[in-house]
Parts: sequence; C-alpha cells; structure tokens
Amino acid sequence: MENIEVTFYLDPVAHKNLQKDRKLFHMSPKETILIKRIIVNHYPKYNQETKELHDRIKDSFKDQASQPLIEDAVWQITKYISENSIDKSISTKEKRIKDKIHFRVNNNENQLECVLDACPVNVSRSEFIANIIYSYLNNPQYERERIVFKEELKQLEDAIKNNQAIKIKSKYDRTHNSDFQIIYPKEVCFSNEELFNYLLYKKIIKGKECARSIHLYNIDTIFTLPENCTFSKELLNRFKRMKRNGAQFTINHNTEFKIQFTEKGLERYNTLNYLEKPVALDKSNEKTRIFYFDCSDMQFRNYFANFYDEMEVLEPKEMREHLLRLGQRMVDKYSKDI
Repeated sequence: MENIEVTFYLDPVAHKNLQKDRKLFHMSPKETILIKRIIVNHYPKYNQETKELHDRIKDSFKDQASQPLIEDAVWQITKYISENSIDKSISTKEKRIKDKIHFRVNNNENQLECVLDACPVNVSRSEFIANIIYSYLNNPQYERERIVFKEELKQLEDAIKNNQAIKIKSKYDRTHNSDFQIIYPKEVCFSNEELFNYLLYKKIIKGKECARSIHLYNIDTIFTLPENCTFSKELLNRFKRMKRNGAQFTINHNTEFKIQFTEKGLERYNTLNYLEKPVALDKSNEKTRIFYFDCSDMQFRNYFANFYDEMEVLEPKEMREHLLRLGQRMVDKYSKDI
C-alpha cells in the first residue's frame, strides 16, 4: 500500500468541521496531515467502541446469528449513528453531495498502513475512513485536541509521571528560530470551558521559579531530561489557582482582588457565563455584594472590563489607580469635541 493515493468521501458538514479543527489547533494548512493523525490516533478508541458494540449484538442474538451477519449489523449501526450525528449539526435533512478527499500513504507511514489494512472486508475503504473521522468529530473539542496531539500528550504525561524535566520548543520558537527551553512539567489539564488543553509547568527565570502554561497544540518538540522536578508549596498553590480560574492565565503573584458589585452587576455575574470567568472565593458575600477573586491580573482586566460601570474595585490600590488612569484617558478622548 506504500506510496499509493487513497480517496474517500466525507459529508461536507463534517469536512467543514474538520477544517475548523485544523485552524483551531494551529495545524499545517495541508489538510492531509490532520486527517492522517486522526486516522492513526483515533483508530484504537474507535476500534474498541466497535468491538464493544459487536459483543453486545452477539450476546443479544444468543448465537442465533452468524459472524458475518453480526459484523454487518455492527457496521450498519455505527455508520447510521455517525452519519446521523452529522445530520443533526445542520437544519436540513436534504441529501448532500459528499466532498472528495485524497491523501497519499508514504513509505514511512506504517501505522497508517496498518489501520487502512484493518478495514472490514464487507466495507469500502472510503466508508471506513469517513466513519473514523465522524467518530472523532463526535468528541468534545478538548478531547479532539488530545486525539490530534496524542503522541505529544503521551510524552508529557510520561515525563510528569516520572517526575522529569523536559526541553521543549514551541511552534512560535520554531518559526522564530529560538532555542529549546528547559521546563518542569506539572500537569496537563483542560480549560474550564472544556475547549483547549494546557501544560502547567515551572520555569526558572533569573533564578526565580515561575508558574507558566502553554497550549498543548503549541508544543512542537519534546525532549526528556534526567533532571527531576521539584515544586515549592507556593508554586503548587499558584497552579491550583490557575486551574480554578483558567489554566490559560499565568499567575505569579499573591494579589487578591476585592470588588463590590451593583445589584445589576451581581445579577449579571451570577447569570451570564462569559468565557474565561474568574471563580469567586468562598468568603464572597451575596448580601453585601462584596466579592473576592485570586485570578491573574490579565484575567481580571479582560473579564471585568464588561462590568466597570457596575462594580467598584476596593482592593488592591494598584488596580484602582489603573482604572482611574483608564477612565481619565477616556474622558480626555471623548470630551475633546463636546
């Protein structure tokens, strides 16, 4: 099968969703790279789910059906479920012309070759590939990211399990010809909105340990080192705060924000689930509308920019001064022609 071109057909809605993932995960513009990763990385889970369905159908028939009949039933059911899930993503049930997609199996792509060889005898290769992709698309976004970057995730999790430092190069570093950076991985977790995965890690900057996070999709190269990882109690607390408020926001301070909402502001905070919403601390008081947050400075500014006329920052002083300067700049800008 090496060095031959494979053609398959994909529902246009599914194809569009696949293209969205390519952009979301900052993949190469070459679509076949993503498709090959999905086929190889998702097949074990897809195969396990198919096997479990096979066993259930076999048990339900109680040996009254032949093996080929069971296999055909499994295929027809999985195909129906997959294609039906795609149909639900649009408002019409009209039959759509499927998109034709090509990719080439190269000499060194042995895993891809093995997956394609596993295509059931009663199924076309095109349907087999499409079904794996439909199954992949049925996962939530953060799970799809984990599938696409399965090998990178495994390297990180192995290093974390063995308490080892690593060298990494991000996609940004590669583009700008930057050197590897030595980091100490702590945990891979997903955002509160279940959109993306992040590696929480320690980095030494000018002799000081700092908490950091990086998108899983942004990690390009990983090299494991023999050096062990250690994390101070303070750093572990910062990681805990980052996970609670949003792993994508780095925290390297002990600042606690104290604000008082207006009645309308508190109602908005409680009812509107904006993305990247900081989590209020337990000592916050609904009656006084005084709330406390220990999120990052950036997250506080980004999120509460929507509430500035419906809240007052009580502490810290530095944030009050920042908002005062911001307000003064707005007054200066908009009062020129009044």
